[in-house]
Amino acid sequence: MMREWRRRGASRPWLLLRPGTSGWTWRLQARDEACDQGLGQAPQVPGARVALVVPGELCSHFQLPAPPRLKREEWPLLLEDRLLQGPEALDCACIGRPAGELRLLVVDRQRLDDWLTQCQAWGLEVERCWAEFQLPAPPQAGQGWRWQRGDQALYARIADDGREQWLAWPQALDGCPWEPQAFAPIDTSWPSHWADLDALPGLRARRRPSVRIALTLAQRRAVAACAVLAAVWGATWSAQQWRQAQVYRQQVEAVIGAQSSPVQASRALRALQAASDEMALRLRRLEALQAQTQHWLQAHPQWRVRAVHYDGQRWQLQLEGEGAAPPWQEMAGAVGASWQLQGSDVVFDLGAGA
Repeated sequence: MMREWRRRGASRPWLLLRPGTSGWTWRLQARDEACDQGLGQAPQVPGARVALVVPGELCSHFQLPAPPRLKREEWPLLLEDRLLQGPEALDCACIGRPAGELRLLVVDRQRLDDWLTQCQAWGLEVERCWAEFQLPAPPQAGQGWRWQRGDQALYARIADDGREQWLAWPQALDGCPWEPQAFAPIDTSWPSHWADLDALPGLRARRRPSVRIALTLAQRRAVAACAVLAAVWGATWSAQQWRQAQVYRQQVEAVIGAQSSPVQASRALRALQAASDEMALRLRRLEALQAQTQHWLQAHPQWRVRAVHYDGQRWQLQLEGEGAAPPWQEMAGAVGASWQLQGSDVVFDLGAGA
């Protein structure tokens, strides 16, 4: 018992700093202990580790298929068709590696640097940078939480296929697409149930500035020897990278076939990704339409489903009953689909261009 108590007690508290439109807020979070919190400049807490919390509406979250052994500097290339900014204007971190995929957290680099500069001006050395969505304990599969944050509502859920999804929804906009679902509420300024902060991945902290040091003759000779060793290591590393590139090329060809150039291969991969994204969009629209139809049928028990069919793009539905038919136009418009009547059937076109 004494050994277990010492192990838990060794965990240092975290001083969390969160910028916002109405000023900064901070919280001292320690495992199984009461915590302090406040507004404005955070206090100096000896022994505490400092983390910057990026507001949920100022970060982006992606879960994308990724080739094996993709380098850190190549992560932003997966997002070049999804973001308006160039890779050099963004900070990108991997916060999860499901099978064959990467979960990426993206923040504007200049905004992040401004926040870190402010922390440094307060004498606080930031060790980690996390998204606000990462702080609450993650939900179970098929569940989610809703965190009311000022004029924003933050949603997180785990889909049935295990994919984690985030949504920051302004309160000024009605009809949040996730609102009909059941979410555990978080109504406090900070979570009541926390993720394991010590194991939480995140963005980079501020790089320490370089310091120019005058070297003695012996030190310069040692540096020269290290440079020679580095050159030899670099040559070895380049050979290994070339072999890895050949393996990656074979894997790409197995998916999209032989291509005449890297540009053609990149285009083919993008087309494959676009087809996958379009299929995912159709499935989301189908899920929303099914939920609307189920809700309407529960409110109109005199109607029932007679036949249903889905061919990958079009959802064909036949109902029978008495009274006014469902509001097909309203239901289709809510998910961005087109629709038409074919006899007694209604057909929704779920294509991305609908």
